[in-house]
Formats: sequence, C-alpha cells, structure tokens
Amino acid sequence: MKNNLMNFYEQSLEIRYFEEKLLKLFSEGKISGTTHTCIGQENNAVGVISALKKNDIVLSNHRCHGHFLKHTKNFHGLLYEILGSKKGVCGGVGGSQHLFFRKIFYSNGILGGNAPMAAGLALASKKEKLNKIICLFIGDGAFGEGTIFETLNLISILKLPILIVIEDNGIAQTTNTKNTLSNSVEKICKSFLIKTTVLKYEDAINIFNKTKTLVKDVRKNKPNILVLKSTRLGPHSKGDDTRTKKELIKIGKLDPLKKLEQKIKNGIIKKTQEKIHKKINKIFNEVQSKKFFENKIEQNIENLNKQKNLNYLTNEKVFDNFKGKRFGEKINFFFHHILKNDKKIFFLGEDIDDPYGGAFKISKGLKTKFNQQVFSTPISEASITGLASGMSIQGFKPILEIMFGDFLTLTFDQIVNNVSKFHEMYNKGISNPIIIRTPMGGRRGYGPTHSQSLEKFFLGIHGLNVYALNTLFPIQNIYHDAFQNYGPNLIIENKTQYNFILDDLKKQEFSQFSIKHELESFKTELSLTNFSDDKATIITYGGLTELIIEYVFEYYLETEIPIKIISLAKLNPLNFQNIKRSLKNTDKVLVAEESDGKYGFSSEIISNLSEDKECKNIDFKRITSNAGVIPASADLEKEYFINKDKLFSIMNKLLNNA
Repeated sequence: MKNNLMNFYEQSLEIRYFEEKLLKLFSEGKISGTTHTCIGQENNAVGVISALKKNDIVLSNHRCHGHFLKHTKNFHGLLYEILGSKKGVCGGVGGSQHLFFRKIFYSNGILGGNAPMAAGLALASKKEKLNKIICLFIGDGAFGEGTIFETLNLISILKLPILIVIEDNGIAQTTNTKNTLSNSVEKICKSFLIKTTVLKYEDAINIFNKTKTLVKDVRKNKPNILVLKSTRLGPHSKGDDTRTKKELIKIGKLDPLKKLEQKIKNGIIKKTQEKIHKKINKIFNEVQSKKFFENKIEQNIENLNKQKNLNYLTNEKVFDNFKGKRFGEKINFFFHHILKNDKKIFFLGEDIDDPYGGAFKISKGLKTKFNQQVFSTPISEASITGLASGMSIQGFKPILEIMFGDFLTLTFDQIVNNVSKFHEMYNKGISNPIIIRTPMGGRRGYGPTHSQSLEKFFLGIHGLNVYALNTLFPIQNIYHDAFQNYGPNLIIENKTQYNFILDDLKKQEFSQFSIKHELESFKTELSLTNFSDDKATIITYGGLTELIIEYVFEYYLETEIPIKIISLAKLNPLNFQNIKRSLKNTDKVLVAEESDGKYGFSSEIISNLSEDKECKNIDFKRITSNAGVIPASADLEKEYFINKDKLFSIMNKLLNNA
C-alpha cells in the first residue's frame, strides 16, 4: 500500500504541475488556441487507469491531459503537440483536445462524440475475443447530448466490455449541472440497466481499489459505469472561471491530493513536491529549447486516402448475369457474396433482420445466412455511425445502412466532427474505411422528409469519399475502392433504381448507345455516334443516369441531334482533369443534378471547369430539381423533379446559344 500511495501521489503531482505550467505558458502568450486542464481531477486518472492493462483502450474528452499522461507516460509528446510542433503525438494537428497514441488512447473535443466510437471498439474487442476493455471518460455536462443516451442503450443491448467513467464535477463549462439535468447522473445511468457505482471525492487509492473490482466484471462483457464526484479546481479553459472566490475555497477543501497528503509524512511530501517540480520543469525546458520548424500538411486531393496492397473484388464476374432481375436484387446478391467471402465484413442498420430485410429489401436474407455478421440496430443514426467507425479502426469492414438518405442529417456530427477527420487529425495513425450506404431521392411519393437528395451537403467534406451507384457501373469496383480508403465512405443508391429491370438496358433506347467505362476514373460515357460527332454533353450521376439516357434518346428521335452522356460514379473527391478530358471536342455542356442545385454538384462542376482556360469556350448550363419542399402528390412531384419537357427546353436553349 505504501508503494502505491507514493506512486499515486507522485503521478497525480506530475499531472497537476504539468497543467499548472501549461496555464502559465498561456498567460505568457506562448501557446495559442485553448486548453482545458484537469486540475483537481488528477486522482481520477491515476486511480482508474492504474487498474487497467497497458493494451486496454482509453477514450477521453477535451479535459484529457491527465488521462493521456497516465496511460501513455508521454509527457514530451503531449507538450510538443500543444505547442504545435510536428514532434507532437498528432504532428501538431490535434492540439490540446484531439490526442492519439498507438491505438490505446483517443480524445476528441466534441462532447459525447467519441462515445459511440468507444462502443464500436468494445464490440470489435468482444468479437475478436481480445480480452481488451475500453475505458471511456466523459463529464456530467455531456449528459445533455443525445449521442450519450443512444450509446448507453447500445452498450446495454450488446453487453460490451466497456467501463464508462463519469467525472461529475457539478459544472458544465460555467453552468451548474443541477440546472441542465432533469435527474442525477447515476439515476440516468441506472435506467439503462448498466451497473453503476458512485464514489464521492475519493483519493486515487480508493478509486483504484474500486476500479480493480469493476474491471473484472467488464472483462466478462459486463459493462459498468463509475461515477466519480469530483472537483474542478481550475477554469473551464485558461482564465474563464466564473465561480466566486468563496465557491473556489469551498471546493478546494475537497481536493483529493490533500486527502493523499494526509496519509503521508510531511517531510516526504515536501521532498516529493520538489522532485516532481524539478522533473516537470526539465520536460518543459527540454521541449521549449527545441527549434520548431514550420509544419506543412501533406494533402493529395486526387489520390485522397488510398491504402496500398489491397486487392478486393476487382475482377469479379459473378455479378454479370442478372437477366430479368431488378437492380435491387443485384445489390442484395452482391452483399450475400461479399459477406460469404470476407468474415471481417459486418452489416448493420435499422430493421434489416429477416423476414423484413430493410425498407427496400436490400438486406433480405443476410441475417438468416450470416447471423454473426449482421446486426439490426436501434433507431440511433448518430451512435451506429460511431459504432461502425470504432469497429473499422480495429480492422473490421462495417457496412452501415441508413434507411433513408434524409436521415443522414442525424449522422452529420459523427461524419463531420469525427470519422472524416480521424486519419489526418491523428497524424495518419489510424484508418477507418466505414461504408455508409443509403437510398436517396424522390419519385416514389414519400413526401417532404423521405424524398430529398442531400448529397450536396456531403460533397464538400474533406476526407469523406462519396459514390453514387448507377445500373451501368460495376458495384464491385465501387466497394473495392471504398474498402481501400483510409477514411469513411458514403454510397448513394437512388430509390428509383431498385426496381429497374436490368434487361431494360438492352431495350432500344439503351442499345443504341456506345458505352465506355473508365473504371479507375469511376466514369461511364455513352454516345449515339460512337463518340465521333456528338453536339453536346450532359454530365450527371446516380439515379439520373437511366432517366437522362431515356430522355436523350427521345430528344435524338425528335431533333436528330446526338448528345453524349457522362455519368460519374464518384462525386467526392471529383477528378476535374478527367472530366475535362472527356469534354475535349465539346463546346456545349449541360450538368444535370438530382437536388435543387443551389451550392451543389452542378455549381461545383461548372465553376471549376469555367475557371480552366482550356474550357473557356464552353457554354455551360445546368438542370436541377426545383427548390422547396418535395410534395407527396404524384402530379406535383413530377413538376418538382427533372422531367422530359424541362430537359428538352434547356437543351434547345443550350444548342441555340439562348
């Protein structure tokens, strides 16, 4: 016990003195940005993490330094990171809040944002029988976030090996949590039927002893929650403490470090403090004496996030013979095939179990044949996105079905603030090529909230690869590419395509076109003149492809004017050089977009190409759906979306320079 006592005291002092030095540097203007110190909560980190194994995974929040230092012991790497040096643990990209170390430590500045990721890491550990547990630190303020509740539900349902440590300091930034929570944190937690233990203002020794007991349960796939009533002696960040002097004196009396000191002889305390001061000062002096060279973030947009040496489904011919079948059946067959051949693929989504098989029956039969690889999730779009991400980091290949594209809005935080950033934010230390697939678009009479084409909101997200299926381009090539990425992937399927009979590709209007695939460029070109004398070009994607083919053929019959079609299967990042090559002999270009077109796909294509001197003589126009709420009425819906009359009218204007 004596050894533990002194070790715990020294480790807690190291964290405190490190944090105090940071605040001093901020006050001197030597550190930019912000930092959130854990002064008063050092014992939590020391006590809890001392009960874990070295390869257990710790996830933390914005107030993460103590957890990081205890679990990694990398003082120099953390200080370099906060100072913005490329020698930092994240190369200076992460800063104070966004830390990563050797796949055993992750932190993020979005409250509750990494909770579902923790669940995914725990599920992966359970599936692989790694005997590795996940420890997630969150604060009481995070209990205003819906993701927390979604994740607690998942953890309880799946019986995950996860210990959630709630540092309940009674204040969320500057607001007393009594004013923000309808119940106590522990009562909220117990409602999810997860065993919950409360410790009040304990020192590291008592926290360690209790955690050691809880961890034994967690390793048996029994999730536990440990609520630590704590003190936050410092400000929320830097100097923004709004509490009165009287309040600070009162909570100062609860300082767990003082409780440890009561168990130690006074003479030893002073010597220990001097020793730790000297150690921390030495670290700061060593780091600050180094010259920092300017960091440059390496980005290659055209070859974004490509892993090497993966060969996945490139040359599969098994999907070619689908005579008389629907495109939806082909997608379903594809999933049966890859689940059978790759046990690392994990298929999850809402209502995908048999006999229902998903809203559009794309997952029909998967659960029956691949029970261990298929999981029907709660209606929790945000948390299941994070869950898939956590699994992906551990080497699984999750395919997540979002029931309707409209519901992607509920995943936005996870995509924008988490999964799309991980690879670069954590200095290329991880990859997470999750695949999010969803039916998009209208023309099915589903009305305002189930018919939208929202792809434009995702096209500008750096690190997110966006694809759009069409009936011409091989499905396997898209998934082959997606699984090679370092970051997440969004694959859009259009609802109108599911019932498209593949034999229709051989009908008169389709058979008249010469078809050319550029698989590496994710591009299909169609021409009525064998690419020799087309008078204009239409650029489109996804579910519009078949519709545009039909309209272009009818336009040709009516006017005898041939028009080339370019259908893009990858929308982000866009390869403009490749598109430009396809426009070499064209001076009339129409861009067709499924959504309303404002600030979207067509705008980006036209603006980029218009800025290129080689395209300066091209006349560009676009055709899009109308702006506004999508009506459920079939007649009104026809007027909302692109139709034949609209296309003919704008083609006439384009060809006549109107």
